[in-house]
Amino acid sequence: MNNQIEFEPKYNFPGNVLRQKARAIFLYATAVFLIMNALLSCKSNTASQSQDQNKIDSLSIAKDTLQSQFNAARIQIDNDATKSAILDSMIQRKDLEIAKLQKETGHLISNNKKLANEIKTDKKIIASLKNDLNENTKSYEERLSALQNDKNDLMRQRDSLLAKYNKILALGSVLHASNIQLTAVHIKRSGREKDTKRARRADELKINFDIDENRIAENGTKQLYLVIKDPSGNLLSDPASGSGSTTSSNGTKLNYTVLKEIPLVTNEPVKNITVEWKKENEYEKGTYSITIYNGGYRIGGGMVELR
Repeated sequence: MNNQIEFEPKYNFPGNVLRQKARAIFLYATAVFLIMNALLSCKSNTASQSQDQNKIDSLSIAKDTLQSQFNAARIQIDNDATKSAILDSMIQRKDLEIAKLQKETGHLISNNKKLANEIKTDKKIIASLKNDLNENTKSYEERLSALQNDKNDLMRQRDSLLAKYNKILALGSVLHASNIQLTAVHIKRSGREKDTKRARRADELKINFDIDENRIAENGTKQLYLVIKDPSGNLLSDPASGSGSTTSSNGTKLNYTVLKEIPLVTNEPVKNITVEWKKENEYEKGTYSITIYNGGYRIGGGMVELR
């Protein structure tokens, strides 16, 4: 027989192809088997014809051969069906995995889109923050510059006030002399002293005074500079007797006759301070003056007249 049975596969999966192939073989073998049975059934009707005997024998042999091939084909079909079932199961699992991956891929794509939108939004926020930061930085720099200028002004004011305070403190620490007495003294041969008003009898000048209490001056030794001038306004001085020079409060040079150091206790007076000055030559007639300085400031003075 030349009839061909064609099967158009519905799917291209390996299991479907095997099943279609097995079905074609089975149908082909069945058709041959039916034909062979028909031929054999005709054997009894045509037994008289000897020329057909050989064909019948050949067909019988062919039948047996086909039967063997048919049995082998069925075994092959069973094996292929088993393999097909296994492949179908594997394909189903793969289909499930593919579906799962497709679902996950869909989620990833959705998440990526969402993330892309978030990144886009974040970029806008970052750009806005950068602009704000630049503006704020400029504003902070301006404020910092203004604050620095204010600080410098305050420092200058502080230094000025501190200088004024120190000046006031120094001025407040200046001592004050009181009860100043300037007398001329005649020293007798016995060593006794007697006040005199006569220039030719005067052997020395004696200055007596007190230092009033001071609440600002610190404890310690204080320097008092005494300036004694004769009637002509000349300074009485003798380096051997301690005469020298210092600086006045206005920064000028101050020549003094004698330096007297006294111990001072804060807020306590110093009483009965005595300073003596002897002149080698005879004293002139006229008025002698005494001026006392402390810290460059004049703190007291007095006069005495000799006839």
